[in-house]
Amino acid sequence: MSNATSTRLKVVRVIDKYDLNGIGDQMVAEWTKPESTRRSCRELAEFFNIRVLDAALREAGIIWDRSLVEECAAIIKDKEKPLTGFDLDSRGVDTDEVGGDMVSYQSIHTYLTEYRDTEYEREIDDIHSRVASLQQIETKTETIATRIISQSVSHNQVHGTEPEIEVTTECICKTCGTNTEMSVYLRNGGCPACSRSR
Repeated sequence: MSNATSTRLKVVRVIDKYDLNGIGDQMVAEWTKPESTRRSCRELAEFFNIRVLDAALREAGIIWDRSLVEECAAIIKDKEKPLTGFDLDSRGVDTDEVGGDMVSYQSIHTYLTEYRDTEYEREIDDIHSRVASLQQIETKTETIATRIISQSVSHNQVHGTEPEIEVTTECICKTCGTNTEMSVYLRNGGCPACSRSR
């Protein structure tokens, strides 16, 4: 898993320095969850940096609520904002050193992909989401077409009663020539006429 270069990765050094046992496995687990629930490298970097500060605080005998640790970690990482009111250096926490040990999302990505050899697969949209996407397109097309017809009627470019607009996408089966609405085709897993004849 590790090699001569990976052992020098900043994330690895910081994990060892602050005894953040298990955090690597946590980040791998969070990064490889299904896409709808997984945490990005940016989110994992924030999580990692909060743990770094929390470890430094505990080493100095300081125990804070998570929300306060999160707030302070964001300020230290920012480097542009003053740590007014926290007074950590006088309490034994070297904020410059802690800030230097905080990592970027690129560092997390390198750690996960190169050191841990981790990959994640993007979720393939299920059939319901594909049908929903198709219906959104059809609805949008209907709205645009209705507006065009309405404008044409109002300018006397189209005569008679304004028609109702209905947009459907059809699949033409190359085997039997049957026309089927695409949403039906998708839900059926192919041409309904051909599937009935099997």
